Amino acid sequence: MFTSKRLLAVVAALLVLILVAGCTGSKSTEETLQDALKKSSQINSYSMKGSLQISDLKLPETADDGGYTSMVGGFLSNAELSWTGGYRKDPMLAEINLQVAIKGDLAMTVTVPILMNKEKMWVKVPNIPMLGLPAEIVGKYIEVDLKKLAEQQGQEIQSLDIGTTQKLVNDVSAIVFKHIDEETYLKDVSAKDAGITADGVDKVVQTHVTKDQVEPLIQTVVNEIAPEVIDLLSKNEEYRKMLKIEQSDLDEAKKSLAESKDNDISKDLEEFKKSVQTLDILSNIGINGKGYVSYSDAKIAFAGSEDGQSASGTVKIVQELTDINGDVKLSGEPKAEDVLTEDQLSQLGLPGVGGGSL
Repeated sequence: MFTSKRLLAVVAALLVLILVAGCTGSKSTEETLQDALKKSSQINSYSMKGSLQISDLKLPETADDGGYTSMVGGFLSNAELSWTGGYRKDPMLAEINLQVAIKGDLAMTVTVPILMNKEKMWVKVPNIPMLGLPAEIVGKYIEVDLKKLAEQQGQEIQSLDIGTTQKLVNDVSAIVFKHIDEETYLKDVSAKDAGITADGVDKVVQTHVTKDQVEPLIQTVVNEIAPEVIDLLSKNEEYRKMLKIEQSDLDEAKKSLAESKDNDISKDLEEFKKSVQTLDILSNIGINGKGYVSYSDAKIAFAGSEDGQSASGTVKIVQELTDINGDVKLSGEPKAEDVLTEDQLSQLGLPGVGGGSL
């Protein structure tokens, strides 16, 4: 069921997309934002690289977990996820090379190439000795037939549609900035002051949200933004199809939101204030000389406790786009001899996508 909390998650994700879309101080924030979104909807190709790193992570422990939680926290703090890749709209092809680098006593680096066109996705199986993967599949691309998978689930295949996504973000941004105070959340900074070394960044906007700002922001989302976003989705079938949302879900969400916003949200916010001691979100959005968002980063630091258990840590995400609308070099779809289909996996006695995990 599409609940009010799920709706808030969707709205929150869209808010992040809107802030990452960029703006500058030469115009009003909203005007520049709309310009950047229009430019972004015209992106037909790009190269990308980015990373995600977790540091100083402390997770709640229980008396009987045998130190497992500490081990997981240490593992995540010593691991860094990075990626490179690119996108081409016509003919559609997306490529991403995920790399997991683990430091410490079990130091290793694992790379997982992923390719996708309109109908299929291929994931290359890495060679990880400790997992004991069958030799027949190591180094091969596991093929996922997206069209067949969608048919099995009684759905239409959903292709990666940058244009429709940007149109949705554009429409939602108009709603968002109608209700929030731009000066409270955004400010112009220099690339040097933001610590950005990426080439081509011409202007930077910094977003800063602290624990004290969460309550008024959530209240605005629940009371003003979310109802209008529901109405927007109700009037646009293209958006509903992309998000796989039915009109009945939106009707239920609107009803649930109206019933819960006064009591449930206040209770949730009270619990949030009690359990979260520190929350600091700092984001930098860089725009190149042509008006495209070419860089973004976010650093999230948190600390909290509940039922005598504490948790804390820092997460940093960095993303950079280059070769926007240029001649992006992609490796192309894998060769037939390097691919294992679902039928071939079955012949090897291994489950396919619909039959479980390796």
